[in-house]
Amino acid sequence: MKAAVSAVTDEMAAAPDGVPVDVEAAADLAAPAEVRLWLRLQATTGIVNARLRSRLNAAHGVTPARFDVMAILDKAPEGGLTMGELSKRLMVTNGNVTGIVERLVRDGLAVRRTAPNDRRTGYVRLTPEGADAYRAMAQSHERWLTDLFKGLGREEMAALLALLDRLKRSARAGVGEE
Repeated sequence: MKAAVSAVTDEMAAAPDGVPVDVEAAADLAAPAEVRLWLRLQATTGIVNARLRSRLNAAHGVTPARFDVMAILDKAPEGGLTMGELSKRLMVTNGNVTGIVERLVRDGLAVRRTAPNDRRTGYVRLTPEGADAYRAMAQSHERWLTDLFKGLGREEMAALLALLDRLKRSARAGVGEE
């Protein structure tokens, strides 16, 4: 693996605009296709995420983590979610979510309430203002994705989705083999 990315230098970590460059472009062309594919997926994800992060911050003053928490809460049942449910859906620890939820509550975008039948269990949900703020961000996010993916036609996107679905199923099937 080291040989595959040995040509990567510190200057290649990010372009002048802060967006990561294609690390896979510096990979050894003799590297196995699986290594080159993995690097290409990582590079593409890094570029898209960096652009979205920059735009979310510039347009809405939020981080991707805050956006993700609000997205999960927007789709939650009427009563909201427990912190444990929220963490599980985001695939992070409760500690990672607590600070974000506290700031959402402080900003009036979310509320916490205690379960009527178990005072140890708390639920969090978006306020109407929080839901409106999230929906404005989601509309921007969708426009930005459309812009970022405009180089692909509908058929190409459908083919890429199908291939990535097969790749995901293949990766999941290999889990736990070691």
